Amino acid sequence: MTRLACLALVMLLYAIQPERARLSGGEPSGNAPVDRRAGLADADQSAAPWVKVCDKTAFSPRDTSEDLVFNDRMWLSNGYYHGNVLSRDLWCSADGVDWTLVNAETPYDGYSEMVAYKGRMWAVKGSVWNSTDGVNWQKVAERTPFGSRGYGELVVHDGKMWQLGSGQDIWHSADGKEWTCALKAAPYGPRAASAVVVFNDKLWLMGGRVTNRNRPPEKGYEQYTTFNDVWSSADGVSWERVMEHAPWAPRMWFISKVYADRMWIIGGYDNVNHKNFGDVWYSDDGVQWHEFQSKTTFEPRHEPTCYVFKKSLWVVAGNTWPVRNDVWRLTLP
Repeated sequence: MTRLACLALVMLLYAIQPERARLSGGEPSGNAPVDRRAGLADADQSAAPWVKVCDKTAFSPRDTSEDLVFNDRMWLSNGYYHGNVLSRDLWCSADGVDWTLVNAETPYDGYSEMVAYKGRMWAVKGSVWNSTDGVNWQKVAERTPFGSRGYGELVVHDGKMWQLGSGQDIWHSADGKEWTCALKAAPYGPRAASAVVVFNDKLWLMGGRVTNRNRPPEKGYEQYTTFNDVWSSADGVSWERVMEHAPWAPRMWFISKVYADRMWIIGGYDNVNHKNFGDVWYSDDGVQWHEFQSKTTFEPRHEPTCYVFKKSLWVVAGNTWPVRNDVWRLTLP
């Protein structure tokens, strides 16, 4: 074989060999499976920066507001202001700019977890309420078996409402009246302030904290230990730890949403170093994570209110020290 033919053969073999996957830490790994859907192209990221659509909304600055999308609008319920002041109001918007006050004094428990389910808005905490318009609310259950816990999540999975992320137990209900304990002691322990989402027909729980001092103690709230692990379950009973340590740092008070066929995590509080996060990560399997880069972005914050609405990912309000009432939008091409 001539030298020219040999060179052509080498070039052909090089061209057809599988591309080595690049992990989120930046180092190539020959063992990682190639997934061309895993990472957004650089062109996609540069063409889709975060855009501030509103600097100050009609509702007051706040964090820890609950979100839901219902009747073609984003809904924002309640919220925290400095000094532990609770806003009991309910707002909605069709564009993220103009917000309408729907209810100035909501009757349900403060900081109730919200979800759209069976054609109604639901508010669940120590009691259960629902509504079709946000103005008139009906009490469905006087008391829930899990009570008024903080920093849990309410999601819809397998045709039921699920409450998890505010303890070690997991509950579900098909009507809001009768609640069934699917699991008394989840293997991830008594978590709170985790990110919870439904993706690929599974429940996912990520990060959060437990009340137990780390060694050495974390610089923020010293009684807490925070995590960066990833768990999933198809039935809420059998849980798999998909990752013990994701490439994003341990955190609490952060948000997860499903957008563009991927799980996303947004912001949060870095209890290890007592600061806020402003990073955004995404994954299509919970194992390979990629940090989303944008020339413009929101200030680091914890407990923002996030939506997936009209083909965009939205970040609203949150605590940057001080709390905010701005609105940001990301729209991938």
